[in-house]
Amino acid sequence: MNVNQTSSASQPKNSEAGAKTLSSVSGNQRLSFENIRSFRQHFEQGITPLRSILGDDQHQTMIVAMYEGTEKLLNQDISEFAVLEYLEGLKLTAKELLLQGVSGEQFKTSLLEHSKTTIHDLVRSS
Repeated sequence: MNVNQTSSASQPKNSEAGAKTLSSVSGNQRLSFENIRSFRQHFEQGITPLRSILGDDQHQTMIVAMYEGTEKLLNQDISEFAVLEYLEGLKLTAKELLLQGVSGEQFKTSLLEHSKTTIHDLVRSS
């Protein structure tokens, strides 16, 4: 199974479920711990199928990036859409790195840097 097959099969269901559950944050308002917790849970559920494709180390790196990033979004005036876009961007970046043959420490560094830059831009633009 290739990356595109997994992504198209699981993405709509997870995105749709996440959007329904996370609708408590609308527009720009401060993200609470409860909101962030919901985003985290849905992200982890959504990336479970990627574990077999990425491998344990890269999968764990995605989780670490997500937790570090969402921690910085706590109590920020960020829209739900922006948070969902950030999380989808993490998935896409991980897949792109995998397709480019990036692994190990380079994968970790690249994904964490992408996350850090994206979060910085989100907070700055809010």
